[in-house]
Amino acid sequence: MFTVAHSIHAHHDFGLVVLAALLCAFGSWVISRLYRHALKRPTQEAIIWYFMTAITSGIAIWCTHFIAILAYQPESPVTFDLSLTFASLIIAILGCTMGILIAGVFQSTITTVIGGTIVGLAISAMHYTGMVAYRVEGAVSWDKTYLIASILIAVILATIALFLGKNREKRGDLQMTLAFTLAITGLHFTGMTAFRVQSMGSGGDYTNPDEFKLLALVIAGTASMIVLGGLFTYFIENRTRMESIEELRKARDTAERASRAKSEFMSVLSHELRTPLTIIIGYASFLSKLKGHTTSKLKPDEPITEAHFHALGDQTQLYGQRVKTAGDHLLTIINEILDYTSIELNDIKLSKTEFPVQDLLRGIRDQFQGLVTEKSATLLVDCDDIRVLADRGRCQQILINLIGNALKFSNASKIFVRAKVDGTGFRLEVEDNGCGMKQEDLSRIFEAFTQVETAENRSEGGTGLGLAISKKLSAAHGGDITVESAVGVGTKFTVRLPDSRVAEAPMPVVAAA
Repeated sequence: MFTVAHSIHAHHDFGLVVLAALLCAFGSWVISRLYRHALKRPTQEAIIWYFMTAITSGIAIWCTHFIAILAYQPESPVTFDLSLTFASLIIAILGCTMGILIAGVFQSTITTVIGGTIVGLAISAMHYTGMVAYRVEGAVSWDKTYLIASILIAVILATIALFLGKNREKRGDLQMTLAFTLAITGLHFTGMTAFRVQSMGSGGDYTNPDEFKLLALVIAGTASMIVLGGLFTYFIENRTRMESIEELRKARDTAERASRAKSEFMSVLSHELRTPLTIIIGYASFLSKLKGHTTSKLKPDEPITEAHFHALGDQTQLYGQRVKTAGDHLLTIINEILDYTSIELNDIKLSKTEFPVQDLLRGIRDQFQGLVTEKSATLLVDCDDIRVLADRGRCQQILINLIGNALKFSNASKIFVRAKVDGTGFRLEVEDNGCGMKQEDLSRIFEAFTQVETAENRSEGGTGLGLAISKKLSAAHGGDITVESAVGVGTKFTVRLPDSRVAEAPMPVVAAA
């Protein structure tokens, strides 16, 4: 170790040594990133990344070696055999390719050892081929102990580096980088310690020309650009892959939410349908047995009087009304499902007619009077004098959904319904002072089969289609529906229907009598 350090200090340009070490460390880090990335990819895709890892490693290792060779300062002039120098580069690339492919594709202990051995031997072959290409005017000798030690260092540390690359932890990058850096630099400077030159024919003060430093900088810059190209490709591919994974994750979450919502909808729907059907069947059964039940209470030979007739009629009317109420509820559910199905198939047919909005709101107020009284709430209507061209039935359906939700789910004491002029169209507003909704719930309340349930409104039921249908109907009119809400303050829905208002002719001025 001390002999190697002394060789570096005594026979090398320290600045070029530092440059070679930095390039080696940077190249080793990129190699570790590319190799570990390839291990995570499918086999066919990984092979491409193994080739990129091998090419990057071969070039980075060769450039480190060549810069370190230029850092060596013998006391004699030197030249390079260009063909052997180029051959050393090919050896580095081919050897690294073979070793990394064997270790990466099969990923077993024995193949990792074989791959690491091949990479270590390739680095050694590259180094000593480069040393043969290094022509110095002097007598050259080799210390076999350091020569063998340099090859063992390369083989052992390259194998360790490939094993560390399989470490799934984040620190695996740093560990593999350190092992590869030590393998390359350890091989080179131990090998250079084995290299002995006896100067012949030149003075002891000879130094190699400054052009060698310039050449080293050019090689370092070129190598850095190539290594950066590999790193840039890795970052681009990894970012694209992460974005694709994120998109797939969002699509999966959306699909899971949709599937869960539909499952919940089917559960709710079965309950919603069962309840009115049970009522209808139950009271129909009562009606079918009502006559027999009434006559069974008569005493023998007791005639049926008018009082019995009225009692039987009252009972029949009560049961019939309950059957009708349950039937209306059932029909509403079925109509909502059919409406949503038609909307999803883009089969919305609007029947636009001209009508005053005041009449629409007046009818809505009368329709909800019973439910408003039952909920101990107040329904307040404020309407401009507007005549519009729209589908009255669909506008009524939107208002029924919004007001019905406010009465059922908000626990509001006051509900405001407004119709206001809005440019060339008009807007409908339904606002309550109820419990309100959380901001994170506002983005999903218009999704089909979705209800924002709380302990208070869970018993109210419903299909979860009302708001989804209302939004689609608003869009069919060329408008939209928005919501504002705050917990404990209330909720406000705004339906904007542009280009729907009818321009009215001004009323003639009549002189007062």
